[in-house]
Amino acid sequence: MSRSNLMLVEKMYECFNRGDMETLKREVFAEDLEWRLPGHHPLAGTKHGADEVIAFFAQLAKSGIQVELIKIDAFGDDYVVEVHRGHGQKGDARLDANNCTHYHVVNGRIRDVQVYISDQHAVDLFFNQAYSLAPIPRRLTE
Repeated sequence: MSRSNLMLVEKMYECFNRGDMETLKREVFAEDLEWRLPGHHPLAGTKHGADEVIAFFAQLAKSGIQVELIKIDAFGDDYVVEVHRGHGQKGDARLDANNCTHYHVVNGRIRDVQVYISDQHAVDLFFNQAYSLAPIPRRLTE
């Protein structure tokens, strides 16, 4: 079981890096997926479901961030932990950080994800420089 879970997370990285979001939705992500990214920036917070995570992935790509898997391993029967390097540049905004992500795999699909950031200030600064917020009141939902 743990080997197939490792392969599932590796498949997620392969799909992300080649822009294959349909396979992620169809074969990798659970329907009730939750993906949490800490921070105080426009991409931070909990994403609910594959569509929100895929939209988040699209924004990562738009920001110029590249994600490289450094190390991955099983943690028990239904968890995978990995270390990755997130790096990129958009205008004057630059980021290069190693981070850790914890995946819970349920019934052969990624169900729950928590990203741990090695340098939260650098990540916040990058995404706040890379993205402009819409002016009020368009930025606010009712």
